[in-house]
Amino acid sequence: MLYGKRQKGETGNMVFTGVSKVFSTENGAQYETIGAFWDGMSEKYGLENLRGLGYNWTDNSIEYVIGLKDGIIDQANCEVELPDDDWITVCGKTAELSRIYNQIYEDGSLTYEIETFTEAGDCEIRYYRSGKE
Repeated sequence: MLYGKRQKGETGNMVFTGVSKVFSTENGAQYETIGAFWDGMSEKYGLENLRGLGYNWTDNSIEYVIGLKDGIIDQANCEVELPDDDWITVCGKTAELSRIYNQIYEDGSLTYEIETFTEAGDCEIRYYRSGKE
């Protein structure tokens, strides 16, 4: 089990706004394709100015939105209202992202995940489970 810091009200009835795309999850394809999405957006906005939201998982796909930490990103095509309670935060190294997610998923599927990354190779993952699984 992975322990994270549960932060009441952390997202504060946040609406996540950004550029949304749907990615295939077959054979783990989303890791490479979402990575390429991040690379392209990072070139334009800078890695540390962005955050990514994963949600709407199905057996074959995931919807992923990249937005700015502050402000509205150009060509935003999606708004997602997020719950304000019961998020868990995990911090680590981007190079260990696969291991971090393996631990997170040991406790079941997620409803939402928000990722941020730094140029120094650090990452923060905030995730939420609806309890309906």
